[in-house]
Amino acid sequence: MTTLQIPTEIAVSCPICNSEAIYKYGKTRAGKQRFQCLMCGRQFSQGAKKQEIQGKPICPECGNPMHLYKIDGEVIRFRCSGYPVCRTFRKFRIKEED
Repeated sequence: MTTLQIPTEIAVSCPICNSEAIYKYGKTRAGKQRFQCLMCGRQFSQGAKKQEIQGKPICPECGNPMHLYKIDGEVIRFRCSGYPVCRTFRKFRIKEED
């Protein structure tokens, strides 16, 4: 006789407000479950970590630090933190480390 074990639900809470009032919100490109918090509206995947970018550039126009705007394939795009007043952006190619 074989015994079937039913998987139990893993408690998921919002990484911003720690609320457990969440619902499933589709899947990521990699197939991981996405969630949305009903309290703060944040969308997240469990266990997902943001990529830390070292050496963020300074805006050549106004001198403010630039924020990561988009990662698209091999290109990282930064936008000025003074947006929408300063609309400067810069693109960089991602270097592969050996």
